[in-house]
Amino acid sequence: MIDRFPRWRLAATALLVLVVASPALRDRDSFPLSTYPVYANVRAREMSIVTVVGIGADGVERRLPMEIIAGTDDPLIAEQRLRDAVERDDADGLCRRIAATTPDEVLTVVVVRERHDAVRSAAGEPSQLERVIEAQCLVPG
Repeated sequence: MIDRFPRWRLAATALLVLVVASPALRDRDSFPLSTYPVYANVRAREMSIVTVVGIGADGVERRLPMEIIAGTDDPLIAEQRLRDAVERDDADGLCRRIAATTPDEVLTVVVVRERHDAVRSAAGEPSQLERVIEAQCLVPG
């Protein structure tokens, strides 16, 4: 009985190591040992985002806070809310709703779709490849 216990422990340890290593060995992060599957896959070099900017009287463009443009402080939720509005062809309505709550120094609100080089963005370098204006509106007042 004493001889079997160390073998059982060795077999259990080997099995546990194999199970933990299996996502890496299979190049797949999945149940039951997923660490965070939304970030576990290789991403494309280019990424497209929808965002909103404000333009002041001086003509300078300002990024608006997520709380103003989407009512959240979570960037993934904010971007999805913006993308959903543009995809359902409500960019003008989105623009007017945001314009109603922007700071006083902003005169114009612009909803844009941007395409970026993800590697250059991660390196802190200029990354914008393309920009399309989806909607533009004046701030009331």
